[in-house]
Amino acid sequence: MPVFQAYKRVIKKSIPQLLIYIIVFVTFAAILMSSGAPASTVRFDDARARIAFMDEADSSILTEGLKNYLLQYADFVDVKHDQASLQDALFFDEVDYILRIPAGFTEGFLEGKPVGLEKISLPNSVSSVYLDININKYMNMARFYLANIPGIIQQELVDLVSRDLSVETAVEVRPTAVNADAGETLSIFYNYMSYVLLNLLILGVGTFMLVFNQRDLRRRTLCSPVPLRQQNMQILLGNLIYAVVCWIIMMALGFVLYGKAMPAKQTILVALNTFVFTFVCLSISFLIGSALSSRNALSAVTNVLSLGMCFTSGAFVPQYLIGEQVLAFARILPTYWYVKYNNEIINMANITWDLLKPRLGYLGMQMGIAVAVLAVALVIIKQKRQAQEA
Repeated sequence: MPVFQAYKRVIKKSIPQLLIYIIVFVTFAAILMSSGAPASTVRFDDARARIAFMDEADSSILTEGLKNYLLQYADFVDVKHDQASLQDALFFDEVDYILRIPAGFTEGFLEGKPVGLEKISLPNSVSSVYLDININKYMNMARFYLANIPGIIQQELVDLVSRDLSVETAVEVRPTAVNADAGETLSIFYNYMSYVLLNLLILGVGTFMLVFNQRDLRRRTLCSPVPLRQQNMQILLGNLIYAVVCWIIMMALGFVLYGKAMPAKQTILVALNTFVFTFVCLSISFLIGSALSSRNALSAVTNVLSLGMCFTSGAFVPQYLIGEQVLAFARILPTYWYVKYNNEIINMANITWDLLKPRLGYLGMQMGIAVAVLAVALVIIKQKRQAQEA
């Protein structure tokens, strides 16, 4: 297999240039993993507020019940009840929340009058918002019992409200999909992989096609005892093996760096998408190698094409930040469908056939583009051969 052996020698000489892209990609992936690695555990803690509680309703059973309930969610701070002391406590961050129960509140509330609590809190305080929610929960529950149990006394009312609010529901969070941080990191990694695959395939396949299509070498091979069909089969075999090796290297890197961060289903589907995109890159590389005749031109076209396709399609910049007009143009590029598939599959919580079916169309778009590019490449090769024979 002389043509195949020549293919191996050309790729071997191009390894230093190809390694540059792999090393840069691995460095980028390592930085991305160290800076954006998701936490191994997720924990939620209630935000406790520091509250100054002023009861001017003479500590009725209702207001005492409210105070006891708030002890679960807030730390009470002793502050003088004059306006200057309260303002200083807020200013110097001694309290987050000041709750004042006005005189006559209990009587008015029990009679169904529109009475309310007075509060002052720090702006944009999460703990204060959380405390508001719990105060409203207590008072709304009390209003519910007042409206549905006529003649209920305070102690019974407080007991019923406290009983109901003490009921808690056990919640178990199961990691059924990639969490938000991990999903974003994986999307960036696999989307950036499209740039590396494009460069590896174009430089590798394109370099061989340039060498093989040199006029003198081409004429020599035509005069050799190896049939033209066998030569073409050896070229095809070399291209396929080289493309598969590049895909295996990229997926191995992804598995080593992020293998534990993504469920098995997502891993298989993303690997399928990358495999399809690899053959798209192969057809583009075959076209470029067949059309060009200069290594300098090959390097220029490689940089312009790979960077242009990745920037406009969302591999470097998220698609939701790209303008609609740019995305409309990017739909004719395979990288657009590759990136769109990755973003949706990686962040999908539960993969079912109904959800997966429309995403398979993205793979179909990539394959359609690959076939179209390959057809153009064959036409160019045929025209070149006719020109050489003439």
